[in-house]
Amino acid sequence: MSEIKTETESLTSRLGNCEVCAKNVARYACPKCEVKTCSLTCVQIHKRELDCDGIRDRTKYLPLSAMTERDFMSDYCFLEECTRYADTRKQDKSKRYTHQQCQLPVPLHRMRSEAAKRRIRLQFLLPHFTRRKQNTTFLNWKQQRFYWHIEWLFCGTEAGVTCFADARCDEQQTLSQLLDKYLNLEEQEVAREQRKHLQQHQIAGIGQLTLWLRAEGVRRSSSRCYALAAHKTLAENLVGKTIVEFPSIYVSYEQRPPNGYEIVDSDEEEESVAAPPVAASKRSQHEAPAAKKCKVSKNVYGLAADEQHTDDDDDDENQDQEQQHEESENESAESAASSDELPIEFTSPF
Repeated sequence: MSEIKTETESLTSRLGNCEVCAKNVARYACPKCEVKTCSLTCVQIHKRELDCDGIRDRTKYLPLSAMTERDFMSDYCFLEECTRYADTRKQDKSKRYTHQQCQLPVPLHRMRSEAAKRRIRLQFLLPHFTRRKQNTTFLNWKQQRFYWHIEWLFCGTEAGVTCFADARCDEQQTLSQLLDKYLNLEEQEVAREQRKHLQQHQIAGIGQLTLWLRAEGVRRSSSRCYALAAHKTLAENLVGKTIVEFPSIYVSYEQRPPNGYEIVDSDEEEESVAAPPVAASKRSQHEAPAAKKCKVSKNVYGLAADEQHTDDDDDDENQDQEQQHEESENESAESAASSDELPIEFTSPF
């Protein structure tokens, strides 16, 4: 017992006093921020005030001179965990690839092609993304009609922004018709149930509300939005827009965009994936066969062009023969010079 007491006394003397209450001797040190505390109460106070979770930062820099065997084992275990994490991700089929359109199913490919016909750039996320799992957008192939999944974001509520989701909204309906279930207190039960949250929007009415589509595919898209018209159909409002999985529409009773957002004035700021520039040598190689094809196609329809083409070819052949003749003469001259020098070298001793 005496040995245990001496060890605790030496430990407390080394830690000093508690940094929270400054009354008692410290007994514990936080693994993350190294704050010295004396009791559970002080530990909870320090976590609450410093927003500390008490978990040691395993990637924190530590000089090699200060590392111990415990630190080396901790780093080794950390690398082992990273290896296991990577292996499990490789075994998961949904996380095996990262290309956006890799292995796109047939229904999603049809939806994307039909959206392109409507001048809507529809993009899909990887299967393990939450937004992909929430998407219930459906394409009725017989009717050739979209039934969109819409996320309604009502601004200015008690919670700041209140979110509702509609599973399948007909693209031929206007936005005012789609919002009627949240604004019409007389006929819609949903509107009466959400009266506490949507009171300001219901008082304003659809005529005073402004609708904003969250922008995608433009510069600074996280803080920009498009203005929508409530009297137009959903398909008309989405023309020329980029939609990631499904549209997110803000509903506000103020005549300005939501806080932190600004309006996208023109479509010239849309980000387009440009093709890589072709090098000059490659461009010349591609252009040369095209020129030859054009020349041949012209020669097919004119005898004079054929004659001119043959004359040009003859001239080229003559030039090539002359160059070869000159090169052969130069080689023979060099060989003769070398042959003249060899006897002199061997006969010089005599």
